[in-house]
Amino acid sequence: MEGIIFLWVAWGLWIYTTFIMEKNEKGRFLFSFYLLCLICLFPYRFSILSYEVHADYLFLALLALIYMRRLGLRQKLYMLICILTIAMSYAGVGLVAIYDPVLMIIDPYVIAALLSMSLGFIFYSSINKMRNLFLSVISGTLTGEIFLSVTLHNIGFSKMIGDYLYMDTAAYMALMTITWKAVHSLNALMSSKLSSNKGEIKNI
Repeated sequence: MEGIIFLWVAWGLWIYTTFIMEKNEKGRFLFSFYLLCLICLFPYRFSILSYEVHADYLFLALLALIYMRRLGLRQKLYMLICILTIAMSYAGVGLVAIYDPVLMIIDPYVIAALLSMSLGFIFYSSINKMRNLFLSVISGTLTGEIFLSVTLHNIGFSKMIGDYLYMDTAAYMALMTITWKAVHSLNALMSSKLSSNKGEIKNI
């Protein structure tokens, strides 16, 4: 079923942020609220001009614009380059999947998620910039959805902007970001333990 990956990931993250995350953790309420809004808006869609747009797409676009407003001018320009790069690669994968699906060995939306995250890592390789990484990747794929839908519309095809398959792609990207953060945290924990063990051996 299209969109089921997104629903499972969103519900899992909402349970974590609501019941497991530390109460004094910064942004806990906002993350929980955003996830609940995405889940509630999942069944709805709107018509804008001659295009059909998913409600979650509009909500994600609004959140991306709000957070981008807080960046400095230089950060915005840098992120703009990243967003356009990801958008064009995302739309390119979508077009190849439609016109020559034989080339797609695995799910094209998984390929799009992997490619978008890889480009995001190239632009934002530091773990301290993880929020900017995810913001740029989401914004890039949101823009890529517009490029893809407009291109298909001009040649006589119709595609909902931000459909259920796109939400699955966003879920894949969220899981990749969380995995990267978890691996980095585990690596830092192991490094600190090894350092403390070396200190104990030297004291002996």
